[in-house]
Amino acid sequence: MYRMASASKSTTVCILGHSYVRRFGDYMEQHQEDFGNLGFDCCKIQVHCLGMGGATVSPGPKCISKLLPDVVKLNPAIVFLHLGENDIRYSHHGTASEIATRLIDFVQRLSAHLPAASIIVSQLLLFPASPELKDSVLMVNEVLGKGFQDADKVKFWRHRGGFWKPTVQLTSGASVKNVFDSAGVHLSEEGYKAYWHSVRVAITKFVSSK
Repeated sequence: MYRMASASKSTTVCILGHSYVRRFGDYMEQHQEDFGNLGFDCCKIQVHCLGMGGATVSPGPKCISKLLPDVVKLNPAIVFLHLGENDIRYSHHGTASEIATRLIDFVQRLSAHLPAASIIVSQLLLFPASPELKDSVLMVNEVLGKGFQDADKVKFWRHRGGFWKPTVQLTSGASVKNVFDSAGVHLSEEGYKAYWHSVRVAITKFVSSK
């Protein structure tokens, strides 16, 4: 979990999700000087990462709902949610359509608990280790994109940084094959740099609109 020291009249941001988020918080903490607090002035914006390894939106021991009380306690102005890949990996969690519906339902629950908050829903990323799941990932992203296109305080976010296009170069000049670690599941060091920039752009747009 990544947290900055408290400050008055600051905007609270909560990044919520599975191990990507937990590791993202660790990455920012380990690289405080360059990447801490998403690069924001902590007197103005405070970033909190709430991540659970293996988290799913489907019911079970790792259901993201277990973190909902922690999110509500933070009372964030902005929530960035990244979730769903683990559900797709486990076929017993249902079809892509069912998983997308659960994600939409969870976002609605978040909105009910945090009526003043803006919610950014991250697109799902395809694990190189599971190329056979590409169609399911694309379907969930399509449903989420359409489901939130007319929402006032909920936006669907498509990541920049070469996560999908094999020939795209990252900010560091590395190719997309280096965005993921050798196991093809989690992001690499270069991947987290790209992820950092993408999430920061998303948060900046919402902060600017408030």
